[in-house]
Amino acid sequence: MKKKVLVAMSGGVDSAVTALLLQKQGYEVVGVTCQIWLNDICNIDSQKSCCGNEAIDDARATASILEIKHYVFNYRDLFKEKVINNFCSEYLAGNTPNPCMDCNLYIRSIDLLDKALGMGFDYLATGHYVINEFNEKTNEFELKKGMDQTKDQSYFLYQLNQEKLKHLLFPLGKLTKKEVREIAEENNIPVANKKESQDICFVPDGNYGKFIDEYNGLESKPALIYHKNGKFLGKGKPIYYYTIGQRKGLIVAYGTPVYVLSINKDENRIIVGDVKDIYNYGLIAGSTYYISNILIQDGSEVYVKVRYRSKPTKAKYYVCAEGFKLIFIEPTSSVTTGQSAVLYNSQNPDILIGGGRIIKVLEDE
Repeated sequence: MKKKVLVAMSGGVDSAVTALLLQKQGYEVVGVTCQIWLNDICNIDSQKSCCGNEAIDDARATASILEIKHYVFNYRDLFKEKVINNFCSEYLAGNTPNPCMDCNLYIRSIDLLDKALGMGFDYLATGHYVINEFNEKTNEFELKKGMDQTKDQSYFLYQLNQEKLKHLLFPLGKLTKKEVREIAEENNIPVANKKESQDICFVPDGNYGKFIDEYNGLESKPALIYHKNGKFLGKGKPIYYYTIGQRKGLIVAYGTPVYVLSINKDENRIIVGDVKDIYNYGLIAGSTYYISNILIQDGSEVYVKVRYRSKPTKAKYYVCAEGFKLIFIEPTSSVTTGQSAVLYNSQNPDILIGGGRIIKVLEDE
């Protein structure tokens, strides 16, 4: 009997080729698109969204060509609650959230996987560029970076565990984006050359502050911008328009370039400083997750990424009451509360270990 797999189809080329490859491998494939679009709330063109109405049509067209069933699941309420509302509340609290992380956790890794298993599917598959392999020596699954380092998405999946990895397939892990598009073209997949979505799906113009203003019906309150030496530099946009390490858009002059060092919600202040000031000593992370059931040894070295596009740097790992503490061995800049500190194996930096949400930045010892 064929193994059954539910493929999360976003309407793009990655998920389309995921379904195609699994079908060629002999699985019984069914597609599903998660409808998350809130056009009555977001008030922007849903055609630019990875899960808007156009995306559903594209996924349905691909399913028709592959001659597989295709479902549309309504995730509007869950997406609003767990992703959009959290996105706004975190920014308003002076943090910098990563909504794609929340979407992967609550929509795909929890609810959609549970639905797939409840419907009798053996697996859920997605178009993430990661590798899920079983290690015979450790008797555990290992989640590794995708072969295409420019597309690797392991950073977003640290919240998985052994139980979930047993039921997850990532067929694109050993392919490059170029190869994926070539496979789609060779098999007449209509979205073979569809452009990728580069921004947060519900803020496609990238103007997070404006979205938060309109979504929450807020009256903008200018932030007070101070240099770390105490000098008042002027007023700027509301605090949720800023993120740690930001240089552009500060609307103040100091004589030399300045960068956002901290955001103080209670005092409505943005503290700026020189480029050397954006480097940090360490961090504390909570809401932790680990891929392996084997505990990380206290004081051991790990690689850490503090943002999706940041370079992995070495750090010392310690367990603490909140979750874990990292003390940086290599210079690490722009550590930001609300973002995730994602851990990789120090001996093999392709292997994902786990991670947590950054709740405190350590400036010095």
